[in-house]
Amino acid sequence: MTKRWSRKFRRQSKSLMKYQSASYGLETKDIKEARREFFRGIGKPEMTEFKPDPFQLQAIDSVLNCMDTLVVAPTGSGKTYIAISVINIFLSMGISCIYTTPLKALSNTKYVEFREQFKNYRVGILTGDRKIDTDGDLIVATTEIFRNETLRHSASWGLVVIDEAHYLSDPQRGVVWEESIILCPKDSTLLLLSATIGNPNVFRDWISFAREKPCALVLETRRPVELRFGVLEKGAGILPLSVFDKSKKNPCKS
Repeated sequence: MTKRWSRKFRRQSKSLMKYQSASYGLETKDIKEARREFFRGIGKPEMTEFKPDPFQLQAIDSVLNCMDTLVVAPTGSGKTYIAISVINIFLSMGISCIYTTPLKALSNTKYVEFREQFKNYRVGILTGDRKIDTDGDLIVATTEIFRNETLRHSASWGLVVIDEAHYLSDPQRGVVWEESIILCPKDSTLLLLSATIGNPNVFRDWISFAREKPCALVLETRRPVELRFGVLEKGAGILPLSVFDKSKKNPCKS
């Protein structure tokens, strides 16, 4: 950035700050402090030793005891770690696994990740567009394809991981998840992952009823990644909601 544009940018930033202060009856320092706090901690975290959380260990232990398990935990809390851990153990015992996702794009991403993660095993993909090593040790598939396999009675995986299990409530596609759970072989172990199930106990009870076997619920409510709320206003930029506590003109109450 040239010096000329740098000076222009600083002038625009000062003008914007004055506009924000005048528009909401706020002191410039209030906005600066609120923004500083709003963006605090964002960036690359410090490297620390990884230690599984109790809910992760509980879920892994449940699946290894061949019990259907529903894991409900906030985004970013480490549900994928549970899946990778149990898949690794099942594969080491010679038991085939399948990992299902609701989207072809997500399946493609997981396929690439798992090929790198499980280099000692054959990893395949099964979607409407791609069919690679479909008899592999670990298959990544869309949930619709897995449902079709169960309808043909050709689903023979020992471990079935259903990611984004809350899609069961989707008005259009939910029946796919419902049929996948009902038709999944009883001798397979189900691991269902979700971050947004509002009635996990009811869901767990339905799974137990549909599959005629117990289903464990592992529930984690602590959010490791803090949520912060703000508004993006035309001409004002990002404004943390906290600044409006001191403002006479709160747009959230208008």
